[in-house]
Amino acid sequence: MLWSSCADQRMTNSDRTSLLFDAQGSLDTSRLQVSGLDYQLINTDGGEGLRICTNEEVKGQFLTLRSAANQPWELGDTWQVQAVVSNIGSEPMQAEMFVGNDPDGLVRWYCSDYIDLVPGQMDTITVNLAWTPWINEPAVPLVGMRGAPGMTKTDLAKIQSIQFRPRYATRETVFVLHDVWAVGSLQSHSSESFLPFIDSFGQYKHQDWPGKTHSTQELKDNYTQEIETMSASKSGWIFDPYGGYAQGPLRKATGFFRVEKYEGKWWMVDPEGRLFWSNGLNCVNANMTLTGIDGREDYFEGLPTELEPLGQFYRAGTWASHGFYKDKIPFQSYSFLEANLYRTFGDTWKEEFLDLTHRRMRYWGMNTLGNVSDAQLKAQQRTPYVGTVWIRNTPKIEGSEGFWGKFHDVFDPAFRLAVRDNMASQRQGAGDPWCMGFFVDNEMSWGLKGSLAIAALHSPATQASKIEFVKDLQEKYIDIKALNGAWKTDYASWQDLLIRQEHEGLENAQSDLNAFYGKIAETYFRIVSEELHRIAPNQMYLGCRFAWANNDLTVAAAAEYCDIVSFNKYEYSIANLSLPTGIDRPIMIGEYHFGATDRGHTHPGVKVAKNQADRGHKYAEYIRGALANPQIVGAHWFQYTDQAVTGREDGENYNVGFVTITNTPYQELVDSVRMVNHQMYQRRLGSTE
Repeated sequence: MLWSSCADQRMTNSDRTSLLFDAQGSLDTSRLQVSGLDYQLINTDGGEGLRICTNEEVKGQFLTLRSAANQPWELGDTWQVQAVVSNIGSEPMQAEMFVGNDPDGLVRWYCSDYIDLVPGQMDTITVNLAWTPWINEPAVPLVGMRGAPGMTKTDLAKIQSIQFRPRYATRETVFVLHDVWAVGSLQSHSSESFLPFIDSFGQYKHQDWPGKTHSTQELKDNYTQEIETMSASKSGWIFDPYGGYAQGPLRKATGFFRVEKYEGKWWMVDPEGRLFWSNGLNCVNANMTLTGIDGREDYFEGLPTELEPLGQFYRAGTWASHGFYKDKIPFQSYSFLEANLYRTFGDTWKEEFLDLTHRRMRYWGMNTLGNVSDAQLKAQQRTPYVGTVWIRNTPKIEGSEGFWGKFHDVFDPAFRLAVRDNMASQRQGAGDPWCMGFFVDNEMSWGLKGSLAIAALHSPATQASKIEFVKDLQEKYIDIKALNGAWKTDYASWQDLLIRQEHEGLENAQSDLNAFYGKIAETYFRIVSEELHRIAPNQMYLGCRFAWANNDLTVAAAAEYCDIVSFNKYEYSIANLSLPTGIDRPIMIGEYHFGATDRGHTHPGVKVAKNQADRGHKYAEYIRGALANPQIVGAHWFQYTDQAVTGREDGENYNVGFVTITNTPYQELVDSVRMVNHQMYQRRLGSTE
């Protein structure tokens, strides 16, 4: 039985303006295109619907709905596209919708969303087509920020397709598409006085909200009130000096952090031998609100001159992996959070920031300074922390590609030397009991199984990984004719295979591609582990923070060499997250968050909440799920502060902080955080619900 009927869905969305697809009308199959999917029109409890079923091989499967006669839909002022879907299968699933097919991967992501569906559940996927429910007239083309007020996400006059797929499905998945609607109309606002749209504190200027800062005195008053509240707190303290469970069982103390399995669940154990669950924040650093100024000076109200005291917070921007500033390095940027700390504390702002941050962490029930946190904070030995190592200046597989760049060539001898040099230069924490271990690299572009082997084949003949792959193939097949027979290819010689960079028709090579792909993963994790433990034998290897691109081959290799396997997991729940069958290792969540757009930001981040209270609710549900998962030993929220409304160097401008750009905590969020975190050990041990 479906949880709600199609009629119910329509009744709760009275502002729908036009029907883009209706399974209860005559089905024009010429408008449907499928890739690896089967579909048929069926009757359900919610009326007629289009039944969509994946095949066993689920990668790259879509159902595409096209506009009539291949002419764009009339969506010029449309606010949202909504689709009603239901899960009629026997397993939970995620149904995802993409509106349009923009060639820019980021824009394609902006114009998509998905929902979780348990068996029998019907719900609505909603994609906003603009960053705000209004647009500027005439348009103000804002740059350097992923979510921009008064702008649409893509050209609404060119949308001709809507795609649906099951997200991250690993088995046959069956769901129903009932109907698709264009919803609401974008309001038009005059842009005559829109610029500047950022006030002197770094906040969005044309809106007010609870907690917005209006004066320097408010900054000081808010700090005084926060200190009084924390000092008056009477909550029972359950932590030892490291943040471990002081009232819990005592395990073997080694003087450093380690992992062990206790009563069927993986745990960390702190230096004093207490059970420890790592609850942390990433980027705990005052300089995380830098935003570019060059080329955008008219966005900002009241910027100081460089000669004024607040002028000390200008910086030279030297990094921008994507976006407006990518080809403009170096560029001038400004740190609004540091400026606001100076307004509050004067010349001692940095010392006050460090002390306040440690106090907040304990008050909130958090015990870990996560990735890319302030070196001075970590050196004070008041809050446990993770080390961060970036493996830079390595040879790359030329045929590879990825969001953050090409993949390391791990078979080039220069790779190990680069790993060694980077470990030595970024070794803060080695030998420090307060350092639990090191993350090395982040969100690497592992791709699909076999993809890095294909990338090696597409590289020049001098590529070390290609030479290694051809050597392995020679050892297996001996004669090139034997390889041609297995792969159904026509290489003239082993030298021909080595020299060629264009390779077609490798469908029959998958087992060899997978084998070498696995060898790349094994070699990467082995070398990093060896070099890390040369420098820091008492610290743990916390993995590479797998993101969207990983598979059982990479995870298996990580599990062999990492003390903890880490994932950046932006989901609403990770209660059921697990490693591939047969692998039992602890897991750490390197990043997650929930953001909203009710307090001056136009981009909520990766996972969306309705408002600040809902951010708190979603945080609580996420952590409860993590605590219930026997393999998860910690989760670190990204990040401590909001990003600048006008975007960091690469354009990210998310409402994902525990505190605002004016150093003000989001009270609704931290109330939920404290409620959950001060019971986390009892919950993990199963002594509370």
